[in-house]
Amino acid sequence: MLVGNKVGQVLLVQSGVACVCGMSESRRATWCPFCHPQTSTDDLELLHPLEAILPEYEHSVCSYESLDNGKFKASIKLKISAEEEVQLWLEAFQSRSKTTWRFLKTYKITPETARTNKYRVDLRCLHGGSTYSSKRNTSCPALLYLVLKKDHFSQKRRSRSCDPHTQNQLTFHINFQHTHNHDMDCPVALRHRPVSKETVTKLEMLFESGHSPSSAIRILKRDLQEQMGESYAFASADRSVCPDLSFCYRLYYKRFNKKCRKKKIQAEEMHIPATFILHDNECYTENLELWPDDSPPTQDGADLELRLQNMFEDLLQKLRTNTTFQEPIKAMQYIIPFKEPQHCGPEEFYDISALNCAKCGSDQRQSSTGLSCVCKVGFFALIAEKSTILCQKCPADKLAVTKDGFGCIRCPGSVSDEGFCTCPVGSVLVERDLAGNILEQAQCEMCNGSKPASAAPNINGDRCERCQASFTNTSCTCGSPGILSGGLCFPPGSLPTNVNPSVNFAQLKINVHSAWFVRNLYSSAAACLVFSNVTACQALGNMCVLNMHTFSGVSTDACGLFNTIFRSRAALSSNYDISYWRVNLPWLYYGEEPGLAVRVLQTNPVPFGFSFRGKDKFTAINLVAAVYDVRGEFIRWEKISPGNLQLCPDTTVRHAAAFHFGTSYQESCTLSIKELLTSHPEPLFYDVFMDLGGDENKKLLPLPTLVNNQQYNGRFINQESMKNWYLSRRLFLVDAISGREKNLNAIPKVIRVIKSLTIKFQLVPRTQEGQVFPPLISVTYNDVPVTDIDTQTVTTSFSVQYEMDQIESNLKMNTALGVLGGVAVLYSLLKTVSWKRRIGSSLIDAGTVFKFLLFYAGDLANVFFAVTVGTGLYWLIFFKAQQFVSVLLPLPAQEEQFVTYIGCAFALKGVQFLHKLTLQLSVDMFLIDWERPRNQSASRTSQAGSDVKRDPAPVSIWRTYFVANEWNEIQTIRKICPTFQIMAVLFFLEVLGFSNLALRDPSPLLERPPQAYTPSYSLILRYAVTTALWLCIGLLQVIFFSLFYECFVEDKIRQFVDLCSISNISVLLLSHRCFGYYIHGRSVHGHADTNMEEMNNNLKREGESLCGQRGLLPNTDTQTFQVALTIPLRNQYDRIREPLNRRYRPARLLDTSSGNHFEQYTKAYNTMNHFLGAVIDHAHPALDYILRDKLMLERVIGMEFLEPNDKSIFYNDEVHSFSDLLFYGNEATLLIFDTLFFCVVDLGSQSFVLAAILTHIQQMIFRFIRDQCLVSHGCDVSGPAEFTASQSSGSFYILTPPQVNSILKANEYSFKIPEFDGKNVSAVAGFESNQLPANAPIEDRRSAATCLQTRGMLLGVFDGHAGCACAQALSERLFYYIAVSLLPHDTLCELEAAVESGRALSPILQWHKHPNDYFSREAQTLYFNSLRTYWQELIDLTNPGEVPDTREALMNAFKRLDNDISLEAQVGDPNAFLHYWVLRVAFSGATACVAHIDGPDLYLANTGDARAVLGVQEEDGSFTAHTLSNDHSAQNESEVARIRGEHPPSEKKTVIRQDRLLGLLMPFRAFGDVKFKWSIDLQKRVLESGPDQLHENEHTKFIPPNYHTPPYLTAEPEITYHRLRPQDRFLVIGSDGLWETLHRQEVVRVVGEYLTGVHQRQPLKVGGYRVTLGQMQGLLEERKARTSSAFEDQNSSTHLMRHAVGNNEFGTVDHERLSKMLSLPEELARMYRDDITIIIAQFNPHVIGAQRQGDQS
Repeated sequence: MLVGNKVGQVLLVQSGVACVCGMSESRRATWCPFCHPQTSTDDLELLHPLEAILPEYEHSVCSYESLDNGKFKASIKLKISAEEEVQLWLEAFQSRSKTTWRFLKTYKITPETARTNKYRVDLRCLHGGSTYSSKRNTSCPALLYLVLKKDHFSQKRRSRSCDPHTQNQLTFHINFQHTHNHDMDCPVALRHRPVSKETVTKLEMLFESGHSPSSAIRILKRDLQEQMGESYAFASADRSVCPDLSFCYRLYYKRFNKKCRKKKIQAEEMHIPATFILHDNECYTENLELWPDDSPPTQDGADLELRLQNMFEDLLQKLRTNTTFQEPIKAMQYIIPFKEPQHCGPEEFYDISALNCAKCGSDQRQSSTGLSCVCKVGFFALIAEKSTILCQKCPADKLAVTKDGFGCIRCPGSVSDEGFCTCPVGSVLVERDLAGNILEQAQCEMCNGSKPASAAPNINGDRCERCQASFTNTSCTCGSPGILSGGLCFPPGSLPTNVNPSVNFAQLKINVHSAWFVRNLYSSAAACLVFSNVTACQALGNMCVLNMHTFSGVSTDACGLFNTIFRSRAALSSNYDISYWRVNLPWLYYGEEPGLAVRVLQTNPVPFGFSFRGKDKFTAINLVAAVYDVRGEFIRWEKISPGNLQLCPDTTVRHAAAFHFGTSYQESCTLSIKELLTSHPEPLFYDVFMDLGGDENKKLLPLPTLVNNQQYNGRFINQESMKNWYLSRRLFLVDAISGREKNLNAIPKVIRVIKSLTIKFQLVPRTQEGQVFPPLISVTYNDVPVTDIDTQTVTTSFSVQYEMDQIESNLKMNTALGVLGGVAVLYSLLKTVSWKRRIGSSLIDAGTVFKFLLFYAGDLANVFFAVTVGTGLYWLIFFKAQQFVSVLLPLPAQEEQFVTYIGCAFALKGVQFLHKLTLQLSVDMFLIDWERPRNQSASRTSQAGSDVKRDPAPVSIWRTYFVANEWNEIQTIRKICPTFQIMAVLFFLEVLGFSNLALRDPSPLLERPPQAYTPSYSLILRYAVTTALWLCIGLLQVIFFSLFYECFVEDKIRQFVDLCSISNISVLLLSHRCFGYYIHGRSVHGHADTNMEEMNNNLKREGESLCGQRGLLPNTDTQTFQVALTIPLRNQYDRIREPLNRRYRPARLLDTSSGNHFEQYTKAYNTMNHFLGAVIDHAHPALDYILRDKLMLERVIGMEFLEPNDKSIFYNDEVHSFSDLLFYGNEATLLIFDTLFFCVVDLGSQSFVLAAILTHIQQMIFRFIRDQCLVSHGCDVSGPAEFTASQSSGSFYILTPPQVNSILKANEYSFKIPEFDGKNVSAVAGFESNQLPANAPIEDRRSAATCLQTRGMLLGVFDGHAGCACAQALSERLFYYIAVSLLPHDTLCELEAAVESGRALSPILQWHKHPNDYFSREAQTLYFNSLRTYWQELIDLTNPGEVPDTREALMNAFKRLDNDISLEAQVGDPNAFLHYWVLRVAFSGATACVAHIDGPDLYLANTGDARAVLGVQEEDGSFTAHTLSNDHSAQNESEVARIRGEHPPSEKKTVIRQDRLLGLLMPFRAFGDVKFKWSIDLQKRVLESGPDQLHENEHTKFIPPNYHTPPYLTAEPEITYHRLRPQDRFLVIGSDGLWETLHRQEVVRVVGEYLTGVHQRQPLKVGGYRVTLGQMQGLLEERKARTSSAFEDQNSSTHLMRHAVGNNEFGTVDHERLSKMLSLPEELARMYRDDITIIIAQFNPHVIGAQRQGDQS
């Protein structure tokens, strides 16, 4: 049975005997005989690419497709039957093809697939991963599909498959897509191969034998070099056989170092450095000393301790006796000793690769340059190996050595000290013949080129010399197969000859075929690799540096060749045990791959610290550099200064500042391309080190370089995050040589100039000793295409930066912002709650949220300001005052977040400032003049009847004007002088030099020498210095102003309060709707309008305490108060103030008569003055107030805990907090805003002067706005100035009694009903009604009628709103609908029949109307048609003989009429007027209160807030009120519940707002008001088709807010039934205007007294008022006089109306009050009262009693 089929090795098993056949020579790939039966030798040649990568198996190729660039696709089959054999084939294939494959997809063998397949897998190339890998991913498309078919022969049964492959056991199928997009045998690809099992086994064996990971990999590479020979350079790049050091460490610690971890901890605790190796399961140190276990110390352990102690004592004794001992520098990675060529001894040479002195060989000495070794005098050189020489002593007869050092010769003359022959001046020493043989004796003559010699002319052709050492000894011709390059002859196979001499200029996206690279690249690389020529290695490294240290897939460019040689030297030792610095090679890279930046830059700090001041001050940065030329020659050591690392010229002093630690240095300039080509024809290369000191034992620290132009596989990795950086070494400034094409003497096509060079220092986190990590040199080059060298320029810069980790500081700053921001949220919420209370609202709406955001903006601005100022001062103090460096300033890029916070503080503070400015401009202010007319005895009396007219003396208006003007004057006074503030800050910054504290250096000096370097400003320090100065100067000003100026010079706030007292004027300031301030200025002398003498006497009396004190309360001095007003008081204030506001409306809205307007305005002002004075004097019990002190907590948080529900609250305010309405009380906000404004302008412009100018302009602008916009924004301070003395606050227009009566009786109406009209007895004796308008026109309507068909009496009051149209329609139509609803079926049929036949209709109602009552004739037809439709429906719905129910009839009538009003508006009318009218009716609204009285049955139907009260006479003759209706408003809880229950829960908070329906409508039930009943679409449709007049009405176009689920309003009435009793004497129906002024019990009392003629006097109540005996006498006499005329009215409704308008606090009619109320103009009257409509029905008690008895019987 065949179990294996490797080529030439077939194992046959027969009868238990095994034999191995010999190897045969056969092909690895042949055409499949089943797929290609006819093939030729030429066909087999096609399979060479495939055969080159296949392992030693017989492969049958079924298909093969050749593609471009050596790519192909193939299908192959093999005789393999086991999965294990598949794995062996795959390993062999990967080894042969040098490719690595990864699983792309695996297939689970299920019972269904097991019939055909045993194993199946899809593989992808290692470089073709689906995820992005920066190191190896090239998106390689190569794929490999492996399928192992089921082998039926192993089961001893014949296969049923017809496939000849399966029948012939070709069960392993391979589909191969060899489409790699990368080189497979280049170092870039091979370095990613997985480590082979054989290599892992070798490493484990080395670890077991005691090797560390570094020594194990060194041995592994040495073995590989012996095995591969000259091919080692490429073999070492294969990671499968030559793994990287990091893998060795991982393998070591994973498998062999677990047991030694405890040992390592023990060593660290004993401060003994040790590296442990596991051998024979025991832990050994690197010196193979057994380390004791964890058991208690034995005698051996004690001996070890004793030995260690003795060692330490000996060492200590040496330290004490050795005076030259210096403290060693702490061990640190990459630190090397500093050596120069002059430091090397006579038998040492300076190794320019290792930068160290190396010992010369035997019989050798140092050369004249000191950079190599030559044979000693009398010795000549022999070639021993490729890279070393041996010296042999010359024989005695030939003591001189030839010039080339390779032979001995006799001299024709003398011998020099160096052992060479000398010739006279002008002759040439000839030491060889033409054949190149050394002469027996040298000759001094010219070279003769005509003679045959074994020498060749030199490059200059001026002398004969021996061929270069790389040539053979027999000939100077580099014969085949040698390679001649650069004057050297290299053996074949050293390096590929097709090197890439192109230089990539990535910025320009071009490659230049460099003449320098063409000439020197291959020779330098070959000499470095073959002969280990250090100069050639340096030259190769320089070319890699010129190519920007770029790594690519091309292994034949400068860096690729360097990397190849670098890997080939892995087995050799490294310089100073730095694995990246191989022997003979320059150190160009940190590691073989990117990713070591973090470990290099942030692991080990520099072994000393920096200090800014003190005795240990140390700020010098000492850098040195090893300088090489472009040919690799070492030139010198240079001390680094900006003069050699930057191209910009500057003074020495300024240059020195760059190397003063902590000083941020930045210098840039623009240079001419022509000058650069002249000054830098060839580049110089610098290996930069930091000088660590140590005098004779000086140490150096190599500094890593970050080349931002470096590419790695096409990516600029050094421009990415730090974890991807690839650090390097060596830099140059100007490259004018690599960009030359064809000829080195030509002008370069491209010149590469350093664009920026930055030395970056990073501070060790949390250091207190000034330690820093190794500095990083970051360079960026600029590729400049040379077009015109005479005009082209290039910009370059040099800088030194210092940074520290800002994560912790940013975290602390952000934490402070978060915590304080949370506190600001709570404080803003408190402010919002306080604001809601002060405006008298509890609803949370969009305005509330907006107000909260405004408050939060201000508080958050303070948080940002406090945090930024604190942070800035922290950096300023700790950076400038530190001794040992522990803090470094953030870089400009790191300051962006801080500057953003400053911008946020300024923006938010600006919002707060504008918010406060707006509030101050919208303050509502009124001046209350307490002055009254004097000299009342000087009056003239005229006998015109019994009337007496007095003309009081006028009151001067100039006092009020003067107070108003003074108020304007103090609007913008501040506690500081803004101009002085700006000038002082500018003086400190610019003159005294405080701005120098913001420079990026550690110096705290305010003055700098003019020649010294001035670093850039730190924005953080600039902000800190500015804010500190601004706040300090401002605070000092505030302290001076408060403690000195206000106390001894002038206090304008207190002066204003004194002025109010002297002027007898109080000031009311309302900053919120229900909150403000009150300054009590009422004069204690009773008057202020007097002459100078009297005023002086008054002030003397006040000074001598001969009069009362100025306070609001007796015997108190408190004159200023914070006031919290009740909502009723504010509403009353708004009503009176409305005409004052009209003054500021557009002129077209005002009366065309200016005189009438002036008179109205005067009356409104007088009314307000009288009203507020009365409130202050407690003259309005319903609007009274209390006084109290604020709690300390209330003052702190600025919120009042007690709400003014019943009475207003006056808080004592001794600190004059009304100044919060001025700039004076907002000094903190203004100061911070000015500070931030100054800083923001300064940070943006870097100019303190410009910031000062703009800040001053800003202050003047806002001061102008505050002053000029005060009057025009609604404050009434200027209003009184328009009045003349005769129209001042002391005079009112008083109506005479006849005038009052004429107004009250204008609309009264009385109707008496006969007790028996011949048919029926009436329970109603009659009714009286009256109306008093407040609106113009009046919106109330009244109706009274008798139902002729039922004999019932209908009385109704209709209160309209949004116009009178709806109330008018109700007054005309509702009674008809009620009457029709009460008609029986037969009567309805008769009405319809009469209409059908055209007969006259029997009247339904008998109207009782006043002559002034309007009746719409134009709409009667429309009304009748709707009414007819209604009774037609009633006919259909009722049955003959059915008696209507009164309650149901009222209900149906109300609802049907409201429905008809809505329907008529929707349908419209062809008549334009009617169309407009029905829309007016529908869009306006009205409430209705209707009483139906039929015998003793009283039904009351109420919709809205009109009210009906029954007057009941008690047995004692007094009257009590019995309420028959409920108001449908927010005061009715059941009504509120009904409204909310009819709408979704989501509208619970919006359906009723501010006690109004949707925040708009007061009554919750009403007729009309379709805006609350129709959908939005229906409203828009009706309005669009409506007349143009309707579009001018804003009310109709307005959609209520939160209008989601209409209808919100209904006209359904609430019906109350009451059976009349004999004691029920009268019924009062009134609109809400009556009930707002009088309580229902007062109404019943007044009417009852009027009807009975009995006046019941109530006790005179004067409690709470200071009344003298004289005043009491006057009140009693006035009361007596009014009693005599109490019943002068002939109409009870008129009498009740008189009381409603003129009642005073004593329950009597005050004629003066009545006169004032009736004389109010139309615009002002509505502010004091509403329209009043009253109907009073009187009953016949004996008729009612008889009817009740009749019903009972």
